Amino acid sequence: MKKKTKSRLRNSLFVPFCAAILVCVLGAAANSFLFYKNFFRALTKLNEEPIATITFKYKTAQRKFLDRVVWDRLRQNSPVYNGDTIHTSNFSEATIWFSDGNIMDLSENTMAQVFLSEEKALRAELSGGSAVLDSSDAQEGMTLSSNGISVRLEKGSSLSAKSSADKSSAQKNLSLQVMSGKASVQKNEKGEEKLFAVGEGDSLVLAETGDFKETAVKMLEPSQNAKILYHSDGSKKVDFKWKTENSDSDKISTLLLVSSDKNFKDIVYRFFSEKQSGTAFDLKPGIYYWKLSALQKEEEKDSQTGKIQLIQSPLPELLVPVPQYEFNYRTKLPAVRLIWTESPYATSYRLEIASDEKMKNLVLDQRQNLTSAIISTLKEGTYWWRVTPYYTVNKIGLSSPSEIKSFSVRKKGNLPVPEVLVPLDNGIVNTEVSAKGISFSWKYEDDAAKYTIKIADNPNLSSPKIKRQTSENYITFDPKELNLADGKWFWAVNYVDDEGNVSKSSEVRAFYAMKGSPEQHTIEPVDGYRSAQSFVPDTKFTWKRNLPENFETTFELSSDKDFSNIIYSEQTKNSSLRGLNLKPGTYFWRINSKSTTDEMNLISSAKTFVVLDSLEAPELKNPGSKAVARETVPYKFEWEEVEDADFYKFAIYRADSKNPVYEENVYGTQVGVDMFNPKEFADKSNYRWQVQAQSNAVPGISSRRTGKLAEKSFYLVKLRPVEVAVPSQNAKINGADAILNPVTAKWNSVDKVKKAQFVLTKTDENPPKTIIKIPSDEEFNGKKNSVAPSEVLLDTADGLRAGNYEIIVYAETLDGIDISNTDKKKRRAFTVLPIEPLEKTQNLEAKPAVFNREYLSVKGNPKNITLSWEKVPMATDYFLTIKDKKGRVLLEKNVKNGTSYKIDFTAISPEEKLLFSKGKFSWSVVGVRRVDADKDGKLDKILQEGIVSESVFETDIPTPKKSKAKGAANPYGK
Repeated sequence: MKKKTKSRLRNSLFVPFCAAILVCVLGAAANSFLFYKNFFRALTKLNEEPIATITFKYKTAQRKFLDRVVWDRLRQNSPVYNGDTIHTSNFSEATIWFSDGNIMDLSENTMAQVFLSEEKALRAELSGGSAVLDSSDAQEGMTLSSNGISVRLEKGSSLSAKSSADKSSAQKNLSLQVMSGKASVQKNEKGEEKLFAVGEGDSLVLAETGDFKETAVKMLEPSQNAKILYHSDGSKKVDFKWKTENSDSDKISTLLLVSSDKNFKDIVYRFFSEKQSGTAFDLKPGIYYWKLSALQKEEEKDSQTGKIQLIQSPLPELLVPVPQYEFNYRTKLPAVRLIWTESPYATSYRLEIASDEKMKNLVLDQRQNLTSAIISTLKEGTYWWRVTPYYTVNKIGLSSPSEIKSFSVRKKGNLPVPEVLVPLDNGIVNTEVSAKGISFSWKYEDDAAKYTIKIADNPNLSSPKIKRQTSENYITFDPKELNLADGKWFWAVNYVDDEGNVSKSSEVRAFYAMKGSPEQHTIEPVDGYRSAQSFVPDTKFTWKRNLPENFETTFELSSDKDFSNIIYSEQTKNSSLRGLNLKPGTYFWRINSKSTTDEMNLISSAKTFVVLDSLEAPELKNPGSKAVARETVPYKFEWEEVEDADFYKFAIYRADSKNPVYEENVYGTQVGVDMFNPKEFADKSNYRWQVQAQSNAVPGISSRRTGKLAEKSFYLVKLRPVEVAVPSQNAKINGADAILNPVTAKWNSVDKVKKAQFVLTKTDENPPKTIIKIPSDEEFNGKKNSVAPSEVLLDTADGLRAGNYEIIVYAETLDGIDISNTDKKKRRAFTVLPIEPLEKTQNLEAKPAVFNREYLSVKGNPKNITLSWEKVPMATDYFLTIKDKKGRVLLEKNVKNGTSYKIDFTAISPEEKLLFSKGKFSWSVVGVRRVDADKDGKLDKILQEGIVSESVFETDIPTPKKSKAKGAANPYGK
């Protein structure tokens, strides 16, 4: 009883519980809906007409109404009202489309307020950031204001502007560039108005005095916020063009920096020029920042910055239908589906279909937002189509169409007549009750919806005994269901398509119904067997039959499938036949048995027999008229592949002999032969070589085949490379002797040489370093023959340093054969042993250790860094190396006088200033001892080297910086 009570209690609480859950879910849904409406309630005004709409890229933009302090998160195509303030954040761009045709593009971290006066004049207040105004298609121009400056843009003009919100800064806070047309600049100063005009290409900045001045350098191309759209693969070549205004006393040079970040930490390109006013760089897709500086007396006089966005948008590729595709129909026009690939940055596509290849006679011209379309209005004919993307970037519009491809629409005629397959004409059907199902089949038709089969005792198929429909291209009857009497019967098939069209009936085919299984079929060769012509007489044709004695059997061979052209027939009582002679070609054979007592005729299915000609002779590639054999590398013989070849018979003969000196079966199209060492191959002798393609037999499929012979002659030369006699292989030379008593290297050659080059390489450096090269590459590769002396002194200005060396002599004989000792075993290697090193350099010191603003602010501090160290005993001079944090060598210096080096920032070039302007640098010093090796009173050879010592110094040199505008000072109205 207790268990029943608990169960009833649970059942009574289930319904209230579900009701409570439902109420909670409805409440949550209503709350979400009200929150959504409340969140976006300020996006529109009911009592005011918008003056523009806004679109944005990458991230959303924000908008604040004139009479509110709350910022809205905008959606695409949101309305913009009079007095609205628009703000873009990091990595966000927005475009304001004014109703009169004016356009204003806002870059990231930009704030602007837009106004429409009672006289319907547009004005924008730029509080900070970058903007581009375009009045090219506007009814009237508009005004841009910033920091007390007003710029009136005329109709048909465009300009770019940059403004800083930090008005207290003494640096420039406004720059302008007129990209096209004209503009007038107006400034209020102490109650007076200054007004002047600027034209296309002019660039102005606000000077520290508060007046506008023209920049000393003006970037003409690209503009400050250029967007470059291109459609090719890879990178894009971008042209930079500028002009400078030189003073009479000092000429102005220019420095162009292109960076992938706005702070110019990752410099992509650097270009310095004193004369040029333009250059070009290859840039990959992405956003880049450029800075063009005017330098006067190696100091920055003026600069201009901008941004480039390279947009790669490959042309659309037409995918469906494939070229020359055919759409078919009979009564209903087909639905033609067109598909193409997306072209990035395209907002829509223009789809054109024309009746001519030049696309002049358009039958369809429509705009598509998607990359596909289905057209159901095209009548019979051939059509050409293309797709043109529509780009809003730079107001390009329709541009760069795809290639033109064609397709056709064809109205079909009558339905094809079906082709019956099984049973064969005059074939035998076993109608015994115990037999398996009796199958009828025919060729599949694409247009068929249903097939109808008829079986009757007359060729007209009148009053058919069997009439059946099926959706398949076959049907199987149970012998009991078919219930056919022994004798001759006839059958045929027709079909109907989806549109209700009925095809003509197939040919009427006869078959014999009988109880039992009379047997007649062919055995070998199998269907499709391929035989070489030389093996046809030995090919045995076999078959099997089990027919009554009143049947006569004939072997038939035809050149066509229908046996309308029988080229050989023979009546036989045997079950095989051989001895045929046939030309290359395709043949068909069968067994035809006829009854002598009635009209019954049993014909086996036909089999294909292919007679093949000999394989083609291979095309011989290498060697040509001459073969050069080397001692360590087998000579490679090569030829072109022959179709159907499994292997090749390869043989080499002396020119006057029939017996091969070398032969091999090669399973490929090349083989390596050692012709240097064997006695069968004599130097400077004539030989010939042969290749013959062979094909293996595949049991039951094809016989073996032999190809035609290919033969070629060549002249054999054995290569004897140059030999280096001195120094000996792997010799070890005392380090002091290598400097004070240099070794003389000697080389010789068996053959006379036309040219030779002696090269000594130090192999233990990365990469290996060339020490001696006689003659130079220009002389060695020149028109005149140049031969290195057979004896070369192994000496340099500093002598041979300790390490591993290698000698290679590149040489060529009088008849043009390379006899260089480039093989690893032939190269001459030796080692110069190290000399006891000098002591390690001590007490490396950089003054100052940190060269920065604090150091320079102290009056009297020199503008240089002094690197010093202690003198190393017995050292005559020092090698100084400075590297950046990535290990790149910035400076290498041989300090011959003293133990210090000074980096003077007042004397070094602008390029070196940039290298050492900011970062952490490592520097190292090693002492060396030079001796007077040639006794001329001068220390000329390095005898000993010390141990390297390392230290670091750091620089952070202040450079002129642009104002750090980060958008609105009070972006959220707090």
